[in-house]
Amino acid sequence: MLHFLKQTYVSILPEGLRWRLMLEYRKRGFFSYVKGKFGRRVKIWDSGPLPPPELITTEALMHKRDLRMRSTGELYFGTGYREARAVLSTVEGAGLDLSKVRRVLEFGCGSSRVLRHLRVITGLELTGADANSKPLEWNRRNLPGIAYQQNGLEPPLAFPDASFDLIYALSVFTHIPLEWQKAWLLELRRVLRPGGHLLCTVHGKAYDDQLSADDHAQLTRDGAVTLDADNQRASYSSQILRSWDVFQTREKVRASFGSVFEILSYPDQPWTNAQDVLVLRKAAG
Repeated sequence: MLHFLKQTYVSILPEGLRWRLMLEYRKRGFFSYVKGKFGRRVKIWDSGPLPPPELITTEALMHKRDLRMRSTGELYFGTGYREARAVLSTVEGAGLDLSKVRRVLEFGCGSSRVLRHLRVITGLELTGADANSKPLEWNRRNLPGIAYQQNGLEPPLAFPDASFDLIYALSVFTHIPLEWQKAWLLELRRVLRPGGHLLCTVHGKAYDDQLSADDHAQLTRDGAVTLDADNQRASYSSQILRSWDVFQTREKVRASFGSVFEILSYPDQPWTNAQDVLVLRKAAG
């Protein structure tokens, strides 16, 4: 009842004030979580500046109208804190000992909306990789404490074998063409240490409305469907980046991702970013 009353009270507040309260709530939740897990390793680090709208445009926006909300500091930083906490808590829930994590890679980092917040944890070596050079150039100028590396649309990555303890990729495999998917999974496995974890998201039931009846028929028949940048149902970011929106059945995902990694977790409910999340592990041997 108390939770309901709080929700009702917040819902009648002006939009800007609701967003500011939500940012404060998510920021406090993030710091409470990391302080509980890392203790004295947590230090205060400024979250950095808000990137320009042209960089936010590329960050998995479904509709053009979403840019207005995501371009506000409250929404940009609030979702960043929320997903940074969710990455850590999700892999921990799948069995990863966070105290042993030292090297972290965000594959498809964009403007580091999520990665920047992990700088508060001392002893972590943070790296961001992306195929788009523009956010990487901005990141290098504005976000110290993180190393950045550009990659191509296809592998390889410019890292030695077994470089990372944890890799996460949010809204990345949702845009990788199926003919490149297996190669990227193998490449991420290569740069993970034995026993290392990969967290990644894929399209799930929350995105059913993006597909037409014919798309759903193809998905059922073939196990996958891809919308290219010229398709009117493609997401706004995919249209801007000239990318793809990739949909797969859960059976297809299990077969593909499970052929490269051990699947530790793949719940059938949407994750924090509304997509479905997988936690995968590289074999220790």
